[in-house]
Amino acid sequence: MTLDLRRVTAAPPVARRGSREGDQKDPRRREGVARQRRRWGLVFVLPALVLVALLIVLPSIQGLYYSFTDWNGRSAHWVGLDNYINGIFLSPDFGRIAINSLCVVLSVPFGVGLSLIVANLLANSAWGRGWFRAIYFLPIALSWVVIGITFAYLLSGRGPINALLSAMGFGLFTQDWLGGETSALVSIILVFNWSYFGINVVLLFTGMTTADPSITEAARLDGAHGVKMFIHIVIPQVRRYIELSLIVTMAAAITQIFALIYTMTAGGPGVATTTLEYALYTRSFSLGHFSQGAAFGILLFLISLVFAVVRLRAGVKADDD
Repeated sequence: MTLDLRRVTAAPPVARRGSREGDQKDPRRREGVARQRRRWGLVFVLPALVLVALLIVLPSIQGLYYSFTDWNGRSAHWVGLDNYINGIFLSPDFGRIAINSLCVVLSVPFGVGLSLIVANLLANSAWGRGWFRAIYFLPIALSWVVIGITFAYLLSGRGPINALLSAMGFGLFTQDWLGGETSALVSIILVFNWSYFGINVVLLFTGMTTADPSITEAARLDGAHGVKMFIHIVIPQVRRYIELSLIVTMAAAITQIFALIYTMTAGGPGVATTTLEYALYTRSFSLGHFSQGAAFGILLFLISLVFAVVRLRAGVKADDD
């Protein structure tokens, strides 16, 4: 009796291939495999979910609860909306604090607009492009504390800026730039926009370099140059980058300006440079009203949520277009 080696060696692969095809055609087996993958995925993600719950979700729920109580750090009793009504909206300083925050936010479009102009100049210039991008991006590499301390020295009554004005014959305009109510707020706004100027320039420049060059060439052949090219061709192509710069910088103006104010003016003179974020700190740690501080935190969270929703809706709309 002879043994057909071809039949013996060929049979197993056919059986295995048939088994795989059967598995692919069996919906119950596919569903079981997918369920098993989801379970293992949950196992691997579970430690991160636990950390997020302990470090973010739970403290947020506690902050929401304490905002409706009179909490002294040890005990709390329920007061309802009193912290929001009397502690925030009806407080004598809230109007000025809200105006300060609004002024910082409304200054953002001017800062982003200047970044857009500079980014367009960089995109149209071949000489020194890399060096200028590095120089403009430098402020974002510095911490808020370093920026605040530096400008507090530069803008002080005996600082280099006043010395330079005196040397140039403009001694009449010298002053303590952080000592007046209006000049202090303007100084905070200018320094904040300067600190975000570099990252906005780089972001918008990236958008311009990724734009379709054929559109620009076609517009140039049709006679579009200078301002017309910038308004009708460049801006529409980087619209999503402009929206991203505006929303990110506005969110920072609400939630990331504390260190700058703390190191430059400490919220003064009076409350001339106090924003919602800095008011959270003063109510909680300077005055000891922890529940009112929690209420300010919830208010900031809601404002940040609005910015996030606007950003998502803008992104969805841009994708639909």
